[in-house]
Amino acid sequence: MTGPPRVDPRDVIVVGGGPAGAAVAIFLRQHGREVLLLDEARFPRDKVCGEAVSPEAWRLLAALGVDGAVRMLAPHPLHGMAVTAPDGTCFRGDYRGAPRPGFAVRRERLDRVLLDRAREAGVDVREGTKVSGLLMREGTVVGVTAANGRGAEALPARLVIGADGRRSVVARRLGLLREHPRLRKFAVRGYWEGMEALEERGEMHGGGGGYCGVAPLSATRANVTFVLDRRDMAPAGDGLERFYRRTLRRWPRIAERLARSTLLSPPRAIGPLALEASRVSAPGALLVGDAAGFYDPFTGEGVTLALRSAEIAAAVADRCLRAQSSEGLREYDRARHAATRHKFRFNRLLQVVVGHPRLANAAARRFVQRPDLADRLVSIAGDFVPARTALGPSFLLELLGLC
Repeated sequence: MTGPPRVDPRDVIVVGGGPAGAAVAIFLRQHGREVLLLDEARFPRDKVCGEAVSPEAWRLLAALGVDGAVRMLAPHPLHGMAVTAPDGTCFRGDYRGAPRPGFAVRRERLDRVLLDRAREAGVDVREGTKVSGLLMREGTVVGVTAANGRGAEALPARLVIGADGRRSVVARRLGLLREHPRLRKFAVRGYWEGMEALEERGEMHGGGGGYCGVAPLSATRANVTFVLDRRDMAPAGDGLERFYRRTLRRWPRIAERLARSTLLSPPRAIGPLALEASRVSAPGALLVGDAAGFYDPFTGEGVTLALRSAEIAAAVADRCLRAQSSEGLREYDRARHAATRHKFRFNRLLQVVVGHPRLANAAARRFVQRPDLADRLVSIAGDFVPARTALGPSFLLELLGLC
């Protein structure tokens, strides 16, 4: 250790500087809290992500005071989604009623803007600092141990927020995070220049033993990411780029549009994707973003969910800090569940459909016949239409053509 730990604890230490970590730090500063944010990376840094962001994110970015800076990045607008079923049936849905379209932007640029905003808000941001463990006192988290190039130190805090992603040190030290017992999926991402027929829409292509998403970053550049089960990833051991190029042939409508395109950098893989958190709070600690659990990102709501969970966590954290008690932290579990349970059920329903080609083909044909239902589905995926509207009997009956 480099010297004795600070005697007076900070209000909050946030572990992780991605969207969830930066956002919760900014929200806490808006409540007047002293915040230290630690991340082992140095920004900008690459992040494997589909990079399509739903329209609801704009409300949250405005609340963070960063919407103008994000607009300065000139993100590619996404006015809806185009979904192609395994048999080639394609339907399109629009984000009807959204105040602004969704967008696609490189995560290394978006994350940097959010972290810079945290600094401007008065957050003490320390990059290149790795959190290795938690300080505990009588079963309560009271800080973290961290190290940088100058050595290690103990950092006390009244509250620790884990925003350190799928491999969260905070969540795993508390025994709250585990891999999903059944879902074992991996994603492989590549960036392409010169891809043909890109629109101002995200794309999802089913079949091929998984699915492939396309997020247009400009009129010619795209993030092309596919998701496969672990058993289908075995050939990647012979070379990830070779495997990536070969696997894209499973989706002919994508492969033919990439025939004259250039892969800009070696592809990257991540997985297994699905993680479950038994709780998202513990005495002295909260979890936000992927550290609070990560589901198959079929609908591309990861960034929006990270920002929303940060908004909820900051409000709960401020109330508990004012009360000088961590007993109220369980309210975050309830509030986050209330805000996300319908969307998670909606995602699981989509996974059932995507996992059964005949069902996916039939659903796609129905959406072609009923563009209004396609718009509703895509708007739910875009987070500004409540997901519970897709879980009631009326939507399902309409989808089945029974009313």
